[in-house]
Amino acid sequence: MAQYVHGTPRVIGKYVKPYCGCGLAMTVKTAWTRENPGKRFIACPKYVSRKCRYYEFFYEDLPSDYYRELLWEEHQKGKRGIQRNEMQEQIHVLTMEKKLLADELTCTKSKLQLYDKLFLILIVFCVVFGMKV
Repeated sequence: MAQYVHGTPRVIGKYVKPYCGCGLAMTVKTAWTRENPGKRFIACPKYVSRKCRYYEFFYEDLPSDYYRELLWEEHQKGKRGIQRNEMQEQIHVLTMEKKLLADELTCTKSKLQLYDKLFLILIVFCVVFGMKV
C-alpha cells in the first residue's frame, strides 16, 4: 500500500511517489473493471504495454457489493452517454452523406433524361436526312 512519508526527496505533498523496478515513477490510475470500479492504484507507466506488471492499490475495497455495483453502473451509464453522443454525431454525418448522394442521383437522372432526348433527336435527324444508323 502507498503510505504517507515525510522528509524524503520523493515526497510530493503528503504522498510518496514510489518507483518500480524499471526505475520509472509510478502513475496514479483508476480501475474501471467490474471487480474494482473506481478503485485508485499506482502502476508503472509500462503497465499498459504489459512490460512491467507492478501495481498497488491505494484504498481498501468499497464497503459492500451494493456500492461496488452502484459505482460500476454509474460508470457504465457515463460510457453509454458518450457512446450515444458519438452515435448521434455519426448519424448526423451519415444523414448529410445521404442527402449529398440523393442530390447526386437526382442530377444524374436529369442528365440521363437529357441524353435520352438528345439520342431521340439524333435518330430523327438521321431518319429525316436518310442516314443509316
